[in-house]
Amino acid sequence: MVFMATASRRDGLSGGASAAAAALLWGVNYPVSKWVLQVVPEGQFLALRFVLAVALFFAVLWLRGESLAISRKEGFRTALLGLVCVGVYNILWTLGIHRTSSSTSALLISSSPLLAAIWCLLFRVEPVRPARWVGLLLGFSGVFFIVEASGGLFAGDGTAALGNALTLCAALLFALYAILAKPLLANHSPTKVTALAMAWGLPVLLPFGLIRTPLSLWVLPPATVLRGFLYVLLAGTLGAYIFWYRGVQRIGPVSTVLFHFLTPCVSLVVAPFLLGDAGSPAKFAGAFLVFLGILADRLPPGLFTKRTTYTEPATRERKTGPTTP
Repeated sequence: MVFMATASRRDGLSGGASAAAAALLWGVNYPVSKWVLQVVPEGQFLALRFVLAVALFFAVLWLRGESLAISRKEGFRTALLGLVCVGVYNILWTLGIHRTSSSTSALLISSSPLLAAIWCLLFRVEPVRPARWVGLLLGFSGVFFIVEASGGLFAGDGTAALGNALTLCAALLFALYAILAKPLLANHSPTKVTALAMAWGLPVLLPFGLIRTPLSLWVLPPATVLRGFLYVLLAGTLGAYIFWYRGVQRIGPVSTVLFHFLTPCVSLVVAPFLLGDAGSPAKFAGAFLVFLGILADRLPPGLFTKRTTYTEPATRERKTGPTTP
């Protein structure tokens, strides 16, 4: 029993570290992607990012000697995961971030932990205990605080409002991502699940990219932008997705998605250097609430529930008084 508890605690720490690593990599990925999209057309960005990512994932699987075989039922789930949660999600995310600020995009995607909890309740995938609801509400309050400090959700022109709306739709799919992936990760490695999901995303992403930006309109970006694109490919796609799925595998979808509250905090730090998207004391106060939300989710179970002890009910005496022998 002690060994099992220790192993469970070790998995929890490892899963939490993996989820945090993914959130940190994605936090940098938002401003870097926004910066790259100032030069590289949207369609070219999408097509190149995911064609190269799929090639890299399959190369990793080949080097590890890992089989691609899955059951028919798992194949259907993987196809749904790839077509909707990789393909449609990344189209919405790319179009959205190109039309709004990187920090706002990261903040809106950070509504996904609350959405993931709702998906879990609907599909009965994972129970949401009281401490987790406290963490979700604290984290979402921090995100809302930062959005309001930025001038509100739909501040700015119509283009920014459209970008925010597209990003909110992407957040709904991002929350579903971890829910659909969890059963697959019970039998397969995070790398294999990511590779297969991204391969299924290509039938959506590649045609959209080529229609959005025909090959004749593709550009050769300067070396600095190419380095940014390499970060998006290697860290924001290859590394982040593997860490993300590993977190889902070890600590479950809701706890993993909760770490995504860290993403806008990282974007707030990085965005001023790349895009001039400056932070403010109010935004960093919101980031502090985010950290409190993550800490609340890591508290031991039962802390927010009242413990009840059974006491044997006392026998009532009759109004006529005690009985006589």
